[in-house]
Amino acid sequence: MTYLRADNIKQATELIDANPTFPLLHGGSDLALKIKSGSIEGIIDISHLKELEYIKKDGEILEIGALTSINTILNDKKVIQHFPLLTEACQNFASHQIRNIASLAGNIANDSPVADLIAPLLVLRAEVILVSIKGTRTLPIHELFQGFKQLNLNRELISSFKIPLLEHNYYYRKVGPRANLNISKVSLAMVHNRDGYFLSGASVNPFVMRFRHSEELLNSKVFSKDLLKNALAKDIAPSGSFRSTKEYRSSVLLNMILEALESFKE
Repeated sequence: MTYLRADNIKQATELIDANPTFPLLHGGSDLALKIKSGSIEGIIDISHLKELEYIKKDGEILEIGALTSINTILNDKKVIQHFPLLTEACQNFASHQIRNIASLAGNIANDSPVADLIAPLLVLRAEVILVSIKGTRTLPIHELFQGFKQLNLNRELISSFKIPLLEHNYYYRKVGPRANLNISKVSLAMVHNRDGYFLSGASVNPFVMRFRHSEELLNSKVFSKDLLKNALAKDIAPSGSFRSTKEYRSSVLLNMILEALESFKE
């Protein structure tokens, strides 16, 4: 296996451009298994890019560097004040040890259907900043995900995430077989702000996405439980497995949305 190390962002973009099939290594909590199995040709180590580890408030935007650890996000006062949804999702993320090494971009770029932090960033309508040898581009985060393990990246490195500072109500819940170290059976992240309702969740689609039909229904203000059930059926395609049935995931998610709506009335 070929090992390449980037000591700065410019070097990282050059290595990515020359070796587009090589995965990027930071904490390695997901990549370690592939390295051990010998299933990858090489890696690009970006763990030394300290310039991508930061959280800063710039006007009406909170920006989080791509390699910021989950524990750093969890304990940051600015995140706690403005985005308790993200704080709560980080609290439910793996173990303390994993949170110390796992990065925000690592969880997002892994593009797992059960990823904990994609849904919160989707409903908070974050933007993702990408860099390459050609320059920088910005995407609404929902445009990053193209399918199962398919990201809208063209030999690019995720540099940071920008989240608009909007007052909002939020709901977050993650259901799994135990209280900690959980892989979700189903989760829901939901936000209501001046622009309306925004919904997403893990473990109910081949990749994490917003629930557009449910959002449209809730924002139309023509609502009933049956209408919501029908809209949600268009938004999700849960798989059945030994962990949970399709019916279970659909039913629990519907109940979560109803619970969220009640909590927003309080």
